[in-house]
Amino acid sequence: MSTTVWSGDFVLFDIDGTLVESMSTIERHTRIWAARHGLDGDELLEYWHGRRDIDVISKFVPQDLVHQELAWMRDISLKDVSGITSIPGGLELVHSIEPGRWGLVTSGERDVVVSRLKSVGYPIPDVLVAAEDIHRGKPHPEGYLSAAQLLGANPARCIVFEDAEYGIQAARSAGMHAVMVGDSASAHPDVWHVASFKKVRLVTQNRDPIRLNFAD
Repeated sequence: MSTTVWSGDFVLFDIDGTLVESMSTIERHTRIWAARHGLDGDELLEYWHGRRDIDVISKFVPQDLVHQELAWMRDISLKDVSGITSIPGGLELVHSIEPGRWGLVTSGERDVVVSRLKSVGYPIPDVLVAAEDIHRGKPHPEGYLSAAQLLGANPARCIVFEDAEYGIQAARSAGMHAVMVGDSASAHPDVWHVASFKKVRLVTQNRDPIRLNFAD
């Protein structure tokens, strides 16, 4: 078994599909929304993955209906949390990192992602950059650069865990190390990847550089 080691100062995580297994729930909501508008559910799911709701909704409905439809999606997301679980190893990794040295960057809205995180036992960090906090969603690097600024971090000393192509692009455009988590990692040979957080171990921190071990 080979091991890769990363050393740096701060750890950033995407949420949906990375720390929280919510894809089945999001897929259910997306298909319902697609049916409401006579759209193909499969095509919409592919387009939606990793993007903010407002960026997708704006593409498919008239501008005067965007906020109404965004509110509909927010409402169903808050009410229906069936199927949401923690990604294996995610809770253990997050709890092992010193508070103040990690944060979250998500394409989801704050109320929705906080609800999902709390439902499976994650702590809520001081730095959580959500959809409404930025003007340009992933793959634009604004979200990750904003998180780095809030943490007082050099982007080059940050590592990002993501599950979506748009998130990986955003992290790399921000000048950060990127790790793809999950089965989709095979599609990204030019970035580090792990099958699950069970393959990631914190070695040391306490104001020293954070060292993470990645086992194949």
